Amino acid sequence: MAFSSLYLLCGAGFALLQLLAPAMARPIARSTNSSTLVALRGTEFANVLEQLESTFYAQALQKFNQSDFTAAGFASAQVPLQQFQAIFKDESTHTTTLESAINALGGQTISNCTFNVDSLLTDVPTMVAAARLVENVGVSAYLGALTLISDTVLSTAAATIMTVEARHQTILNVLAGATAVPQAFDVALNPSEILALTGGLISGCNLGIPANVPLQVNGSGPIQAGTKLNFTSAALNGTIPVETLSCQFLAGGLPVAISQPLSDCSVPANVTGSMLVFVTNSSQPLANDIRDAATGTIVAGPTMIFIDNQPDALAIAARPGFNSTGTSSGTPNATTSFAAPTTSHIDSSCSEHSCECYRHFNRDVCFSDYGFPPRSPIIGQL
Repeated sequence: MAFSSLYLLCGAGFALLQLLAPAMARPIARSTNSSTLVALRGTEFANVLEQLESTFYAQALQKFNQSDFTAAGFASAQVPLQQFQAIFKDESTHTTTLESAINALGGQTISNCTFNVDSLLTDVPTMVAAARLVENVGVSAYLGALTLISDTVLSTAAATIMTVEARHQTILNVLAGATAVPQAFDVALNPSEILALTGGLISGCNLGIPANVPLQVNGSGPIQAGTKLNFTSAALNGTIPVETLSCQFLAGGLPVAISQPLSDCSVPANVTGSMLVFVTNSSQPLANDIRDAATGTIVAGPTMIFIDNQPDALAIAARPGFNSTGTSSGTPNATTSFAAPTTSHIDSSCSEHSCECYRHFNRDVCFSDYGFPPRSPIIGQL
């Protein structure tokens, strides 16, 4: 999927088309209660991220030819080309259907965003690594969305789209020369966390959602168990004593994050695939639960890293030129977030009800105005 935040619906499946069928024929007066506003603002956000994905894949397919994919280590250029063409078609369909969903909910499509994807298209290895991150983030965004949607038709639609995005995720893991299905579970993220990962690619528009402070891993080499990580973030400017900060690793299947001192932050062992990394002002592990995580302790992040220690035979067959060296001729699999050092280029000021709905997703406060329970910290250590 891709950027997916696609946070609240990043696409729209058959169930959503059923819901929208009457709206496509004539305007419908709809309730403006809190549930409707959540669905509307989430769908507007999802549509922006789908626009971003569509732009990314369209420009990638336009720029790179078969020889570029062969040079990147693929056994046949048709293997990645067919998959990228299919994914682009999916994302384009999601975009147009989401526009109909927004109209049906009485909203207006956000159409004045600029998508800055040139840095992701320097070469095929960089593009493939970027697409992999996009699809992994998108699945996390859908999972988060499902915790917020009370309407059964919309939740069914979101779930059916999430399964498609998970297929994209699997294909991109393979094309990256890694493990197709590295973990038995994925991790749900909220919109502010999604923007910490992807906000650096979006500018010039009001999303109405405050982003977490972005976090980036320094260096570009492969990341494996035991690799010591250093970070760049606007939040790590010396105003908070480093000895009070922790890095926290979260992966699918872990009940809570693995917490370490930021000054001695090393990739945990016995994990394959993607891991989310946060910097917090507490050593208390974050719960792997979008409702109960103590997100008020988050100083920066997440960013995403990939631990590719068990490449599948399928991945090796598809891209033997990559796995023979551990990297290809371009950027290795250390791609993390697409966040800029600051998010000042994103107009996240509040308009209408959007911030009222979203501003507290990453704060330990009560969402009573919108029917959500307060978040609470987890008790106990890993």
